[in-house]
Amino acid sequence: MSFWDKVRAPAGESMEMEPLGLRSTNGLLTKRTLIVATAAATVIALLLMVWQVAQILLLIFASILSAVFLRAMAEWISRNTDLSATVSLNLVVLALLGGSVLILLLYGPDIAEGFYQLSRKLPSTLDRLRTSLGQYAWGPLFLDTLSQLGDALTDPRQLGKIAGIFSTAFGAVASLLIVIVLGLYFAAEPQIYLDSIARLFPQPRRAHVHEAFDRIVQALRWWLAGRFASMFVVGVLTFIGLVMLRVPFAFSLGSLAAVLTFVPIIGPLISAIPAVMVGWAESGSTALYVVILYAVIQALESYWITPYIHQKVVSLAPAWLLTAQLIMAAGFGILGLLLAPPLAVVTMVLVQMLYVRDVLGEPVELP
Repeated sequence: MSFWDKVRAPAGESMEMEPLGLRSTNGLLTKRTLIVATAAATVIALLLMVWQVAQILLLIFASILSAVFLRAMAEWISRNTDLSATVSLNLVVLALLGGSVLILLLYGPDIAEGFYQLSRKLPSTLDRLRTSLGQYAWGPLFLDTLSQLGDALTDPRQLGKIAGIFSTAFGAVASLLIVIVLGLYFAAEPQIYLDSIARLFPQPRRAHVHEAFDRIVQALRWWLAGRFASMFVVGVLTFIGLVMLRVPFAFSLGSLAAVLTFVPIIGPLISAIPAVMVGWAESGSTALYVVILYAVIQALESYWITPYIHQKVVSLAPAWLLTAQLIMAAGFGILGLLLAPPLAVVTMVLVQMLYVRDVLGEPVELP
């Protein structure tokens, strides 16, 4: 139909229009495009929101980890006695508090006295260090660098940075309190929180959700057991080695090494600093032997003890564990590094259950 035919057409006569099928197809494509764009925008917004509150989520996960530990101890007492789970949990909390106070009462004064004596010996130790390093070509440059670092720390312009360090320390204490309080709440009545999360899923899937929770809790309990075993072995080896080297405060330093082993990579390095200082207060050769001792124990712990325990207890490959630690440390700092191993355990369980078993249909062996 030409233009003049359209003009001459009667008012009631319909003009040529787009086919109905093509119009409905275009409308359907537009609707699908809007749905996909809305879903993508929602996912991106959720990811950004999660990224903003990532530190809080990590603290919540640390609270869950502490609750798993407390609940496991309480259930063990409840199974072997006639006490209820609530009473058993109270006994566990009281035992932990009492043990901590007892350790402080027994060894706190000795530790404080040891560091006081070390501070008195430190000037002569530093003089001996200057004399020893002065024999090497790089010694004066190293000492000059240390001197500049000391001047920088005493510069009044650095007070703001020092205040930032203290605020970080206070933040760490506050985070620890949050983990303890939330952990106690989670451990007291875990079923309430598990049921609340399960209700977010359809009724037919809730049993599957509870199964996933049970598997995750079992895996985390076995991981904690393996981690505590690794800490015990490191503490005993450190104590025996320091006793053989006749280093003072061997028990305290061994206990510190055991506790800091829980922190991957940097924990053992931090625990070695006071031991080397105590050894240097005795003699330079003793400090060297202490360095060798800690290096050997750290190598055994990193390349044999911990990988062996993880492989046997939770079937977690060492390479995956190290990869998780590097990623979490780069993204979330020390807290991410600390929680990378248990997060890797949780991820492993979920992947094996929800993908390997349910999607691929392959049999899996869970902790």
